[in-house]
This record gives sequence, structure tokens and C-alpha cells, in this order.
Amino acid sequence: MKKLILAEKPSVARDLAAVLGSFQKKDGYLENNEYIVTWAIGHLAGLAEPEDYDAQLKKWTLHALPIMPVNFKLKTNPRTIKQFKIVKQLVNRPDIGQLICATDAGREGELIFRYIYRLAGCKKPFLRLWLSETTPAAVRQGFAKLKPGEQFNNLAAAAEARSQADWLIGINATRSFTVKHNTLLSIGRVQTPTLALIVNREREIKNFVPEPYWELYAEFTKNNGQAYTGRWFNGEQNRFHALQAAREMQARVNNQPARVLEVEEKDVAETPPLLFNLNDLQKEANKKYGLSAARTLELAQSLYETRKLLTYPRTDSRHLTRELAKTIPGRLSALAGVAEYEPYTVTARAANTPGKRYVDDGKVSDHTALIPTDIKPVLSKLPPDERKIYDLVARRFLAIFFSAARYKQTKVITEAAGETFLTTGRVELDKGWKTVYESVKNNTDESEDTGVIPELSRGEQVQTAKTEIKEKETKPPKRYTEAALLAVMEGAGRLLEDRELKAAMKEHGLGTPATRAAIIERLIKVGYIERQKKILVPTLKGETLIDLVPEIIKNPEFTGQWEKTLAGIEAGTTDPGDFMRGIKQLTAEIVELARSQAVGNQVQTGRETLGNCPLCGRAVIEGKKGYGCSGYKEGCKFVIWKEIAGKSITQSRAKTLLKKGKTGIIKGFTSKAGKKFEAALQINNGKVEFLFTK
Repeated sequence: MKKLILAEKPSVARDLAAVLGSFQKKDGYLENNEYIVTWAIGHLAGLAEPEDYDAQLKKWTLHALPIMPVNFKLKTNPRTIKQFKIVKQLVNRPDIGQLICATDAGREGELIFRYIYRLAGCKKPFLRLWLSETTPAAVRQGFAKLKPGEQFNNLAAAAEARSQADWLIGINATRSFTVKHNTLLSIGRVQTPTLALIVNREREIKNFVPEPYWELYAEFTKNNGQAYTGRWFNGEQNRFHALQAAREMQARVNNQPARVLEVEEKDVAETPPLLFNLNDLQKEANKKYGLSAARTLELAQSLYETRKLLTYPRTDSRHLTRELAKTIPGRLSALAGVAEYEPYTVTARAANTPGKRYVDDGKVSDHTALIPTDIKPVLSKLPPDERKIYDLVARRFLAIFFSAARYKQTKVITEAAGETFLTTGRVELDKGWKTVYESVKNNTDESEDTGVIPELSRGEQVQTAKTEIKEKETKPPKRYTEAALLAVMEGAGRLLEDRELKAAMKEHGLGTPATRAAIIERLIKVGYIERQKKILVPTLKGETLIDLVPEIIKNPEFTGQWEKTLAGIEAGTTDPGDFMRGIKQLTAEIVELARSQAVGNQVQTGRETLGNCPLCGRAVIEGKKGYGCSGYKEGCKFVIWKEIAGKSITQSRAKTLLKKGKTGIIKGFTSKAGKKFEAALQINNGKVEFLFTK
């Protein structure tokens, strides 16, 4: 009897076959005397659509909601149906006695296999291949240590519960709010609270009113002419809210003798950072290279799957297991012959195995931190972006073998005319692990406390040489970059008030490391946010949606509860049935909320309001041929055509016309006789007319 191996992608199937050896290529699979290796192409099977249960559900209506299947059906993906038929035929072949699940080692990989297994009607026993890296040695070791399939039943139950719950909430919430408000509103368990974060930040920025303040700086000189600068402070207060108060203080201390009240020097150690998990790698790549989270995942996946240079990227762990730590010498050997890393491997190989800060079995879930494999990289052959990602991971790995970076941190308090001034400085004593980053631009050290302070002693007399008042103003919070958003999504628990849930969400943020990039891309695709260089900005459509949906959907607590419960199902401590009963109750509540909601005009459009209609007061929005009243379905006829007498009317001019009732002089109109003329436009009794100058 033969064994059938099901991989997640054709490339992985080919890699496995290359290690196992002597395969013949067939249509949709590879075969030798012992194994058949075939593949999915992502999700070959998934949950059926509402119309697959009842043809009438193809039409979106409120009265048909909520849609709650008693038993969820599966269906093939129409785009990959040919490959599914091949897999189905293979798993049911009489000479196949056992299956080996070789999909990605995680929740979604497990779901891909289980759905195919079930839809193919297979009852045969199966084993699980669990890989954290795809090097030939790791593959051979994985096949030598295949695990019983039932060992992953809890993981499969969590994956299936997540899939069904997302289906229930996504389909019912999207349909109910879309039908109610007559515009497509895509709603999701993770994407909607993530959108809420971006919208709320944008509104904080828009509503922010900057306030001026003033700071007073004094330059003090020693007898030998050496100088240093301090900023006025009084306890926690270090700014003035009135210029006059700053000027009065300036006059008081100007040219006054001063003395050093306090000098505090201490050595500060900065330990090497923890190893990368996917979230941290995505943040660093976004900060340093402007790469999107989705692009970083794609690059890391290629380095794992195709190049065999990195371990499994979709990890949430920053630690290594003791078992994996035994393989460190081989990984360092791979880096030793590479010019960029050679100098650091000498120190790394001489160091002891990293301590508990980096090696801790208790802090590793399904996969260890992201580190290089024992395959020697040829950096010149890597595409530029892959090389950047590999370099980030390699240097982070090498850094853990170095000592802490050490600084001398100095704090000086100087008194002049009874007022105190603070001076801080930081001097590097030992680069330590930062040596690894000397040859690359490093944004690690962002401290303002840099610079040399002259030798000072407590009680020393100095002179106030000059003073300066600097005017500043309070700043609004910054818009989210992808790096900042990923950090908030990962630590979403900090946004909650409930202490117990806050603690639970420490390990379960918004989404998972494997899905956060896709969530951001989805929000962009459906038009809820835009990527503007490095920052993410909500569209009016996105803001409109957040105003519509109930708090329970947009609050991080909602998805945090889910992640906590799914982790419980995975651990075998939570009953999936209880979870699904709660989801169905929540689904019914969401539909009822949509059903009872009032409909607003701007909500119906989901488009930018240019101004108010002069006839009925409703919002004026942009259409294909003109800027018209959003109440057109109710009979309002007001419109500003986009082309008037051969001249294009811009959105900006339409806004001016609506706001002021008229525009300035516009040149370039063409009369019916073909003559050019200029005129202003005005609104008169709800109609747009020419206004000619005398």
C-alpha cells in the first residue's frame, strides 16, 4: 500500500518529493514506489454560499436574515476544481492506505487539509508532518517523526470554529447593513475593529486643536569657558502656557550666577532585542524599508519555502526551544562564510548558548522565533527585497550572542535665581550588540539624550551666559503607519478596560501574525482606507461604516474574546459547541440592530459630501455626470453638471458654488454659436445659471 502526501502548494510538494526521491511527474501529482505527493492550491474546499442551501438566498433581503445553517456544507473552489478532482480521486485510490497531511503547520493549514479530506469523502487514517523549516534535513527529520492526525483535532476544531463564525458574522452583518443602507458595506470580525482604530485616530487628529506653549533654555558656562544648556523645569512642569510668564522667568535668570545642584551619572545597559516573530519583522521592515506587511510576509514566505534560508515565518513566538538551540552551531556556520556576517560569527561562535531570555520552551507555541536556517546564503543571488528581509533576520539572530550595549547617562540640575534647569546626556561606553548594525543604517537609537556634558561637580559655581525662549505647540497623535498599526493590533488588549479580558488578550490581539497583513490589504481593496506613502488614512466610506456598525462589532473586545476562546478550543479547554451557540446569538443581535437602524442620506451614498442641496438640504454628492442631490430617489432634481457650455466643472468649484452660492469668474465657456466667453456661476432658485460681469 502507498501513502499519499497532501501539500499546500505545488512548490512545497516538489520540494518534499525532491527529498524523498525518485518520483515520476503525473497530471496534478508525483508518484514513486512508496508515495504519491499531491497538492492543494490554497483552499480547494471551503464553506458553501447561502444560495447553496436555498436558491432564493442569492437575493439579498432583510427578511431572509439571519442565515444560520444547521449543518455547514462544503463546496469546491470553482477556480481550482480540476485539482480537487485529482486529489479526490487519489485519496480514494484502493492502493492508498494512509494519508500524510503536509499543509502549513498552523491553524489555516490544518483547515485546508480537513476540508479537502471531508469533501473528498475520505475515511482513511492520516498522519501529520509538522515542519518549522523546509531544509532537506528538516524534511527528513519531519518524516521520521510523523505525528498521529488525531493529535491535531483540537487545532482543527479551532480552525473550523473560526471559519464558521467568520462566515456567520461576515455574511449576516454585511448583508443586513448593505440592504438597510443601500450601499455595499463589507463587515468582518477583525477588519472592522481594525478600521475603527484608523478612523478613531483620524478623528482625534481632525478634532485636535493645537495649543501654543513656550520653553525656556539657559546656557551655563564654567570658569574654563566650557558650556552646556539646560531647560527650565519645576517638578513635572517644563513649559509655560503664556509667553509673558516665560519672559518674566527669562528676565529673572538672565546673566545671573548659577550653581550645580545635582550631578547624577549611571551606567545603563541595553540588552539585545528579542528574536523576530512575524509581527516584529513586519514592523521593522515597514519602518526601515517602507515595505507593507503583506509584502514582508510574501518575502519571508519565499525565503522559507523557495530559498530554504529562513524558518517558518507565520510565527508569534520570539523564543527558541532548547531542542532547536542545539542546532545553532550549524546556523552560525552557514553565516560564517558570508562577508557581511563573518566578523560577527566569530564572536557568536565563541559565546555560550543564549540564556532564558532567548531560549524558553514555555514561550514557544506552534513555532519558534524566525531565524536563519543552516543553508549558506548567496546574497548576491537574492532579489533586493528578499535580501533586505534576510539581512534583518540574520543580524537580529547574530545580535543575541553579543553583550549589552552600555552607556553613561548623565543628569544635571542647575539652579539660577532660585529656578531649576535640567540637562541630560548619554555617552556610549560599549557598542555591544549594536556592533552587528555598524555597517547598516540603524534606527535603533532614537534617544534625544545624546551629547557630551562637560565635567561638573555638585555645588560648582557657573554663570548664566544667555537664555532663549522657544515657541512650540502641542501636536496631534500621528496617523498610523503599518508598523504602528501592527503594534496596536498585536497589543489590542491594552485598549480594553476589563482586567480579566485585558490579561487574556495579552497573547491574543486583533487577528494573528498570519492574517494581519491580509486584513490591512482587504481594507484597502474594499475602499475603507488608503495607503499614502507609509501612512494609512480612512476614506469617507470607511468612516461612514464605523458610524453605522454597533459597538460590539467595532470594539477590539469583540475579536479579543474570539481569539481567547479559539485558543481555548485549541488547548482543549473550551467546547466549540458553546462557542458557536454564542456566535449564533450574537449574529441574530447584529441583524436586529441593522434592521432597527435609521437610514441617513450620506450613509446611503458612502461618498464625500460636497455641500448641502439648496432645494431640500440633503447632501450633494458626486455622480458620473454631475454633482447631484443624494435625495434624487425621493424626487429632488438639483444637480451641477460636470460640463457646462463645454467647460469642465471641478469638484472644488462645485463646493464653492454650494458654499457661497456663486463662483468666481470662469474662463473658457463656449456658446452655441461656438464663441468663447467668461462668466461666474450662481445658484438661483435651485438652478445653476451664468452670472455675467458688466
